[in-house]
This record gives sequence, C-alpha cells and structure tokens, in this order.
Amino acid sequence: MFISDLIAISVSTLSPSSAFAADLYCRVGSSDEVKLFRGASYPLEPHDLNKLKSRGVTKLFIERESQCYYQEYLRDLAGGVGDDLATNAQRSTALNELMLDVLQCCFSSSDVDATVHAVGELGGLAASLISREDFAARDLFRVMSHDYATFVHSANVAMYAGLLAHGLGMRRHDIELVISGGLLHDLGKLEIPDRILTKPGRLTEEEFEIVKRHPGEGFRQLARREDLTFGQLMMVYQHHERLDGVGYPVGCVDDEIHSWGRLCAVVDIFEAVTSKRPYRTPMSREAACNLIRRDSGRGLDQEMVECWISIIQNAMPK
Repeated sequence: MFISDLIAISVSTLSPSSAFAADLYCRVGSSDEVKLFRGASYPLEPHDLNKLKSRGVTKLFIERESQCYYQEYLRDLAGGVGDDLATNAQRSTALNELMLDVLQCCFSSSDVDATVHAVGELGGLAASLISREDFAARDLFRVMSHDYATFVHSANVAMYAGLLAHGLGMRRHDIELVISGGLLHDLGKLEIPDRILTKPGRLTEEEFEIVKRHPGEGFRQLARREDLTFGQLMMVYQHHERLDGVGYPVGCVDDEIHSWGRLCAVVDIFEAVTSKRPYRTPMSREAACNLIRRDSGRGLDQEMVECWISIIQNAMPK
C-alpha cells in the first residue's frame, strides 16, 4: 500500500483515552510505502505515541473510507466530548485539522448549502474552544498552516476573527457567528482562476480587477439565504473596505462599514501577510503588527487593531 492511497492525519490529535477504531499506517522510511502501525481492533496505548514522538513521526495515515470517522473523532476531541484528559493543545490541533479537512471538501464540491451548514457547525465548535478558561491562543498558533490555498486562508481568518471577537468582549453566540462568517469571507475567490490566485509575479491591472470581484461574488451567492446574519454577509462583502474609502468593492467609509466587516479586515490583512504566497515570503508576526498599526485609525479600526496586537503579543513566546 502507498501513501497516495491514504489520508494523512496528525499524530498530535491522537489520544489513548479516546477510541479510534480505524487502521493506522506509518511510512516505511523515506519511501512512499506504508505499513500497518496499529490495527483498528487494538487500542492505542501511551507507549505507542511516545514511540512515534521519539522517532520524530508527526503524521500517520488512514484509509479514505475512514475519513468521515476521523472527522467525527476530531469533532469529539475539539469539543471535549468523551476525553477529559485531552489537553488544550490537542483540542486546538483537532479543531484545526477538522476545519481544514471539512473546508477543503466543501470548497471542492462547490455546494453552497453544504458549506453554509458545515461552517455553522465549525463556528460552534471553535467558539466553544476559544471560550474555555484553559484555552491558550499560542497552542492554536503553533498548529495553524500558512499557505495560499483559499480554504487554509479562510480557516485561519475565521479563527483569528473568533479570537478578536472574544478579545473585544463579544457574546459567545456572536463569536460563533463571526467565526462562521470568517470561514465564508472568501467564498467568492472560488470563482477566480488559479492562474491568477497563484501567479508568482505582480498582477496586471486586468487581473487585479478580476480579484476585486470576489467580495461581490461571494455576497451574491449568499445574500438571499435566511440562515446567515447581516453581519456575516458584511464580513463577506466588506472585508476589503477601508475607513478612508479607498477599499473595494464599493469604497465605503467609516460607519458605512459594518463592525464585523471592520473586524474581518484587520485579521484578513494580518493572515495574508504572515502566510506564504507565490510572490513573496511571509512577514514575522511582529512586522505584521507594525504594518497594521501604521494603518490604524486611517484604513483599519483603531480599537480592533490594538486589541489584535495585544492578543498576538500575549501569544508570542516570552
């Protein structure tokens, strides 16, 4: 059996106190072959995980038929169901893995109904985790991926938006809605050709005009739904608007931009500049904080910028 036939899962999500009834495979050396590590009928023991850790193994593999089961396992782990011994780091890893897996599947299917339903569930799980007394943002930051795939960017922006909403003192229900809105904020980018999104050089004026259509396209797909709030729709439509009126797609100013749109704008910029892009290397978190602070009160909401910088500084290694 070969890796191409299987799905990779993170070892850090596995807990011996949680049932995981699926065959686990590991890579054979540096080849593309795999061998059975632990059969579904045998419980995972602490020494199994210690053995993997000592060997520097971070990924195991499962058969594709087990993907739905693994997602359910991640839901339980992220939500603290049936595993009181799970650490905050494990819950954060499980949530991140689940978010990326589900969002990639939804975006690939182009099924808007399924996507909206899925992000609603993910928003609830994420809000539950962020609201825990033992939650630490640094644990989440350690496991987040950072590349230019739209589903990765959307997942990161959503989690950042939830952290900022929590930091601003929003109610738990609103935090859940903000996270779900963040997951949908770039839905319109799925209509943009990959040759433009992944172009290694500077975009032409015509290409940039195509990119600028994505907030309107995302809004068009979602506007008539009754299961999304106005604030969530404005996260989709207004996350590239600026207080000084030089944003897009409309050029709104000041209070014409919904507070959730202003919130999304702050974390969207931060995520974009700290992630890998085909045309540049990522900024450090410190440099990104300096970048958005320079735009504070001019293009970006000052209170939200300062709150976000405080969250980042508290999460950075001392």
